[in-house]
Amino acid sequence: MSITLDLPPQIEALLRQRAETTGQDIGQIAVTVLTWGLSLSDADFFETLNGIQRGLNNFEQGQFSSLDDFIAEQNQKYGLSLRGRLERYRL
Repeated sequence: MSITLDLPPQIEALLRQRAETTGQDIGQIAVTVLTWGLSLSDADFFETLNGIQRGLNNFEQGQFSSLDDFIAEQNQKYGLSLRGRLERYRL
């Protein structure tokens, strides 16, 4: 099945950027994103979208913290020790 979509320029740019950085086909990336989004329940889908929008709004308003601050907060909040596990992934 073939469908033609008119994407907003920002979304097309994000798809192209992801395709270039990962070396994947832009169509396959679009299919993957659509598959993921459509696999969620309606409530989860809209909760996810709202959470993403809140995060973008916070970022645009300068309301964000560093990864280190987030890790410290999660460690304190949930009694975790994430630092050691994440260190191996730092470049």
